[in-house]
Parts: sequence; structure tokens; C-alpha cells
Amino acid sequence: MKYRTLISLLALAACSAGAQAAPPKAPKLVVAILVDQLRYDYLDRFHSKFVEGGFRELTDKGAFMTFAQYNYYPTVTAPGHASFFSGSSPMMHGVIGNDWFDKRSGAMMYCVEDSSVTGVGTQPDAKAGKMSPRNFIGATVADQMRLHWGSKVVSMSVKDRGAILPAGKKPTGAYWFESASGNFITSSYYQNELPAWVKAFNDSKRPDAFVGQTWDRLLDEKQYPMPDAAAGESHLAGEKTSTFPHKVIKEESEGYEPILSTPFGNQLLAEFAKAAIEGEKLGQGTNPDLLCVSFSSIDYCGHKFGPYSQEVQDITLRLDRQLKELFAYLDKKVGLANVVMVLTADHGVAPTPENAKEDGLDGARPPVAEMLGELQAKVAERFGPGRYFLSGKGSLKPRLTDGNLYYDHAVLEEKKLAPETLTAFIREWALSTGVFHAVYGRDQLLEGRAPGVIGQRIANGFNAERSGDVVLILKPWLIAGTGKAATGTTHGSPFSYDTHIPIIFYGAPFKAGRYADEFSITDLAPTLSAGLGIQEPPVCMGKPAVRVLK
Repeated sequence: MKYRTLISLLALAACSAGAQAAPPKAPKLVVAILVDQLRYDYLDRFHSKFVEGGFRELTDKGAFMTFAQYNYYPTVTAPGHASFFSGSSPMMHGVIGNDWFDKRSGAMMYCVEDSSVTGVGTQPDAKAGKMSPRNFIGATVADQMRLHWGSKVVSMSVKDRGAILPAGKKPTGAYWFESASGNFITSSYYQNELPAWVKAFNDSKRPDAFVGQTWDRLLDEKQYPMPDAAAGESHLAGEKTSTFPHKVIKEESEGYEPILSTPFGNQLLAEFAKAAIEGEKLGQGTNPDLLCVSFSSIDYCGHKFGPYSQEVQDITLRLDRQLKELFAYLDKKVGLANVVMVLTADHGVAPTPENAKEDGLDGARPPVAEMLGELQAKVAERFGPGRYFLSGKGSLKPRLTDGNLYYDHAVLEEKKLAPETLTAFIREWALSTGVFHAVYGRDQLLEGRAPGVIGQRIANGFNAERSGDVVLILKPWLIAGTGKAATGTTHGSPFSYDTHIPIIFYGAPFKAGRYADEFSITDLAPTLSAGLGIQEPPVCMGKPAVRVLK
């Protein structure tokens, strides 16, 4: 009797284990939201001023990774969009920057440029339409969803790279904003004609409604703790002041570009996202679909005003309300119970150097371009005259692209100068200037001899085929500038103000809560894939966060 009871219990346990091992129930729709330049601290700093149903819908009901980091350098837009949905870093997917020096052609390469395609929804030969994911190596969660379920995949952004890189190789559609015309366009890589719903949206001339609009504070001025005119701030196109209120001024040279630095840019994309859900009937089929939306206006605004500006606080609060409207629309059309979402950012941002200096930090704008001219002179003095560096312009002066310097190896061979010898000389020069934090040589990075967190981030961003011969890293709070006239700020460093971003998983597969676990951007794709029960992307280097999975 005891024997039979034991067998029954074992059988019951096996059945229970088998039930738990079944694949997760598939959602109707997966929504990937990437907010360009959304630093992690924004979601905590502004939390008390968010409304229910916007960011709080995700932070309070999702699995919030509060210590998520970009684990590579450089922290700029294109690598961020290529990494978060592929689970790989530039070392593997090859998108090492927004631009890089192409050793084969001897010219600069834009991350998604493709001369073999033509524009669709614009003039066929328009540069804005000659784009595709061909420079991206690998695949994304979007591709895995297509292979697993045959999912529809629609990706969009006002930036071409923001729409193209997360969408993978064969999406249903990828659409980006052409500032010259005010239309959303695509390229012949994807399709030969815009769908009817995109044409209808373009025909509505929605951007025209934002031209001439005034952007003022959403809340009472007392709700903004920072001054309206902080040190180092720039201004919007056509304006002479950096203070509220602002006005959208259309300039002939920029077309509709000035819209994008204001909350109206995010509003435009949110409305286009609703049109996509309606037009493609996303979430209405038997298998899950995917919508990728990359909001860029905080980035445009942040570059001008910095992370501690009233403008950045206000545009973030307004995006909160815009997300509330989008989530309410999703609930009505699909039901939030049937939706899985992930939200993150492609990078953070540094304070303006002037703001940092006021706060007692070592902010400055060193004249790096002029310093590189001095480097060329010192190299020529030490090793003899010659064109030691490739810049794409035929200039002797080195060009620093996301910290990369490229050697002219034909000249080095002619002079019998070993690359390592030149790198050692550059390292000593750079570290003597007081401007650079570290210098890493090609062999050092490829052989895994870059110690520490910063060294590992540089190595993860170094691609053997496309990166330079030496990588120079500026010290924290320093931004290469042109003296007193420089304003605004940027990102790209391996330091936490650029690497620390929010990652939130929302929906049935995930356990709600705040998790301060170690978590890298390359862990996002495998965690989402595990939650969906699909294969992770093929060049994925991350691992799933098991603790957040139900």
C-alpha cells in the first residue's frame, strides 16, 4: 500500500512538473518602447508628478530593473537600438556608433545607410530614404517572433536608426520621419509602396498643426526645482533665449525638424503608433504581433538643455501623459491583460559641463580637435613626417570618432613602425594632457587585456572589423568643445550618467517589483524571450533574469 501511495505521489509530482514546464501563454501583442536619452533617475526624480496610467503603470505594476546598465561603450543611439533587442553588444552586432570610419571605402559610414535601396514615400533618390539594416549583424527579438509565430512586426521612430535597428531583418514595416516633407517614410528594402494607413496619416498633415504652437510648462513653475536658465543651456531653433515659453518655429533649412525638440514630436509618434495598431490590426490575430516605438524628443531636447533643466522635466512629464493615452488605447483595442511590454532607453546623458562645474564637479569643454592637431605634430616630430591617421578627408590631423583613431597601416609599414609602438606613444601623450581617463589599444582589447568595469565596457563595444586602432576615453564630465561658444550636452561615455537606464518588463510573464539586481542591456532580449517562450536572438550574449519570471 505504501509502495502504491509513493508511486501515485511521484506520478502526481511528474504531472505537476510537466504542467509547469509548458510554454508560457502567448500574449496578443508585444510592445517595445524605447525612450531616447531617458536616464534612470528621471523615473524616480519625477515619480511624484507622474499620473496614474502612464509611467506608473509600468513602474508600479511591472518588473522594474533599477540598476540596469549599458555594458559597452559608446553609449549612443544606434548601438543602443541595435543592442537592446538583439541581446548583443557592438563587439558582435557591428553597429559601433551612429557613424564610423569604413576602412574599405576610406570614408565615413552612417549606421543604416544603404545606397542599394531607394526611398518610399519620398523622392526615390532622397538620402533620407536610402536606409536599411544591412550594416547590422545578427537578428533581434522581432526576427525570433516572426520565426516562432509568423508575427506581424511594425517599428517606428522619428529617427531612421531608431525605427530600423530594433525591427530586425524582415519586419512588416519600419517607418521614420522625414523632416523635409513632414512625412513618415520607408525604403525599398522593406516595400515598394507605403501602406494605405501610412498614406492616410501623411495626408492628414499632422506636423503642420504643431508649427507655431507654444510649449509652456505643464505644471506651476514652483513644481520645477531647477532654474529655468541653467548654465550651459542652448535654445530651440529660431529662438534666442533658453527660457519658457518656447515656440515651434519652422525654418526652411530644417523643415519640420524643430518639432522634434518639443513634446509635440513625441505626440506625433504616439498618434502614428495608434494609426499602426489600427491599420495593421495589431493584436487582433491568433498569434502575437510586435510594435516597436522609439520616442526621440527627450533626446533632442536633452542635448539642448541638459538633464537638470526645466525643459527635460517638462517633456518627460508630458510623455508620461502621452503614454497614458497610448496605454488606454491599447487597453481598449487589445486589453492590457493581453499585452506584454518592455520599456528602456538607448543611453543616458551627461550634465552640461557648466552645470557640473557649478555643482563642484570637474566639468569642462576641452578643445579636443585642436589637441589632435598637436598630437599629429608630436607624432611627426618623433617618427618623421607622414599621414599616420585615416580621417576620410585626406587630412593629416587625426579624427576622433566615438573615441576611435584609425591608423594608416601602409604608412606604418613603410616606416617599419609597429602599431603597438604608436599606440604606446599616443597613450603617454593622452594621459599627460589631464583630459583623458584611459587609452586602449586594438591588441589589448581583442586579447582581453582591458581590466575593470570601464575596460570591459570598452572591449564589449570594440568590433574587430570596424573599430579603430586605439580608443581614447575622456574623463568624466568632460565634453569635447570649441571654447566659450559651446552649449548643450551629449552622451557616449562609459560612466554611469550615460550607462544607467531604466528597464521595465510588464505583463503576465513577469513578477512585479523593484529589482536592484545586476542587469545589463544585453540581458533584456533573453529575459523577454524567456517570458514569451521563444528562442533568444542568435548572437545574444546576455542571460535571462530568472528572478523576474513567473
